[in-house]
Amino acid sequence: MKRFIANWGNYPVVESDERFFSYEDQLQQLVKDSKPFIPRGNGRCYGDASLADATITTTKFDKVLSFDTVNGIFQCQSGLTLDKVLEVIVPKGWFLPVTPGTKFITIGGAIGSDVHGKNHHVDGCFSNHVTEMEILLADGSFTVCSPTVQPDLFEATCGGMGLTGMITKVTFRLKKIETSYIRQKQVKAKNLEEIIRLFEEYKHYTYSVAWIDCLKKGDQFGRSILILGEHATKDELPEKFKNDPLQLPKGKQINFPFNLPSWVLNSFTVKMFNFLYYGKNFKRDK
Repeated sequence: MKRFIANWGNYPVVESDERFFSYEDQLQQLVKDSKPFIPRGNGRCYGDASLADATITTTKFDKVLSFDTVNGIFQCQSGLTLDKVLEVIVPKGWFLPVTPGTKFITIGGAIGSDVHGKNHHVDGCFSNHVTEMEILLADGSFTVCSPTVQPDLFEATCGGMGLTGMITKVTFRLKKIETSYIRQKQVKAKNLEEIIRLFEEYKHYTYSVAWIDCLKKGDQFGRSILILGEHATKDELPEKFKNDPLQLPKGKQINFPFNLPSWVLNSFTVKMFNFLYYGKNFKRDK
């Protein structure tokens, strides 16, 4: 079906002959019948990745295949998105090994882009936790690869942006957690030099990310807020949360129904936002 598609930034927008599949035999037939195409996940990447004249989208190929709740081994089809994985694993005391900036990406896309998370300095990229995956090759045959079986194909597929074949099934390791909560610390930095020093000082934290003001000039250029996180233990929770420490957060109650016009985003409004965001932390440590 021809339609206009775009990624997270809504630019560029291209017309693509987009196909879907729910079963492996359907996928094999699509590959046999289609002109050259690129595999596509949920379209949450930046830039122009997976935008082509012909695409085969995996989002209907999204079943959980197995979940070892004792050892934290999860197997699923490649079109399953991270938010759906979290709904299954968090109540059982497990978490994703690597969490990127959005949970609305597919497992196949996470491997094709080899996404990193806020714990990159500790746990590496998503592919570091994949134990095995099945790939449909260009000739229509399926093959299995892992860090020890066909390792060249495995390494080329991790970060290969769909150019080695279509990822169909993935098995990966999870991270054990006691609660669904994060213990957070925020530290204000007066400039870029200080935020770099703070990253080094707090490198022992599992999760770290900084909001950085790039519009401020002079000695305040790069003023920042360093945001650090650790998975909270049950003992660290307030009493009201201890009865259900693995509860999932409630779904979003408010949705913004449209994109703001482009003129809203300008140097004045961004500077105003940066001023308010930096100023919300009255203390250096929070």
